[in-house]
Amino acid sequence: EDGSTHHFTIIFNAFVFCQVFNEFNAREIGDLFDPLRSMDKSPMFLLVIFFTVVSQYLIVEYGGNFTQTYPLTFQEWRITASLGAISIPMGFVMRLIPVSEDPESFAGIVGDDVVPRPKASFLGTLLAVLVPVLAALVYQLTYEIEELKH
Repeated sequence: EDGSTHHFTIIFNAFVFCQVFNEFNAREIGDLFDPLRSMDKSPMFLLVIFFTVVSQYLIVEYGGNFTQTYPLTFQEWRITASLGAISIPMGFVMRLIPVSEDPESFAGIVGDDVVPRPKASFLGTLLAVLVPVLAALVYQLTYEIEELKH
């Protein structure tokens, strides 16, 4: 049912698995596509993936009201993990898109010199932190007021 805890748990689970599988894509930022390359040399990466998947399972299956999740069936786990796995072929397709870049200035590096980044202002940093927090508070207050009306 739309809007139910079960519905949102399925969306949440698919989103987390999209992130998990995209971590494999993000291991290489160039045009090379080999997401499983050198896995035996990346024990920390494997530990992060393992921890993420186990944590996700525990949150979904045992979080209940605390995490506002609903236990999923084995079929729902398979579907959400499969939806997340779509990010692997998407990573391959994205690498086929030609991107023109000047190799002399890749990642802010010009020749052997690093291009200095402008310093962030205190006000800009403060706004970047406070605006999302204030937006969340306004959203929560609006939700609470609507709940009180009912």
